[in-house]
Amino acid sequence: MSRTSTTAKPQKLSAKAKRRGWLKYVLFIFVLAFAMALGGFFAFAQHVDSLRTPPRNLVPKADGIVVWTGKGGGRLEAAGQLLKDGKGERLLVSGVNTKLELPQVQDLLLIDAEVADCCVDLDYAAEDTIGNARETAAWAEALGYEHIILVTSAYHMPRAKVEIGTAAGRMRITAFPVMRDNPEVWYKDGARAKRLLQEYTKFLLSLSRGRRAQSDAPVLPPLSEQDVD
Repeated sequence: MSRTSTTAKPQKLSAKAKRRGWLKYVLFIFVLAFAMALGGFFAFAQHVDSLRTPPRNLVPKADGIVVWTGKGGGRLEAAGQLLKDGKGERLLVSGVNTKLELPQVQDLLLIDAEVADCCVDLDYAAEDTIGNARETAAWAEALGYEHIILVTSAYHMPRAKVEIGTAAGRMRITAFPVMRDNPEVWYKDGARAKRLLQEYTKFLLSLSRGRRAQSDAPVLPPLSEQDVD
């Protein structure tokens, strides 16, 4: 009996050691995943904070200009000015409120009626970022555009580019981020930090959905110096 008990005890200890080993492994994976997610968020927030609205004279000419409506003042005015500067043949305003008609949007764009009538397209269908990207891709495909200038808020730009890539396969995008009014860095502004965390989560989801579409899409040739004024 004593021999049986002495051999069983090490076996029980071994089973407990294995369980502890698995728990430590699972805990390690969880901590590693959390650290990677946290590090990714910090990198994302710092990247968004580093984005600046480029000087218009350095913005390359594109086939068309697209502005997505939403939070972030100055988007429509910036898009209208790019159109007046001749940076694109046409302008798509995506996600327009159904209560607004072209003359009202024209006033927000700060452009003349003649320019609005000839060169502005309104998208009423898009209700979110995925819808914006889908309508942008359809608009560009219908017009044969391969290069667009995208005007949206800085914090929204990374996800917007991913979603367009998913919807369009591959499209050259010149980013024109509109900056926030609040000069505070993100970690000193609780509301902004919360918004960036939400946007980062959505960005990861968009990235996971769009990775295959991006990798399977054709590669576009590089821009020439003639494309920039």
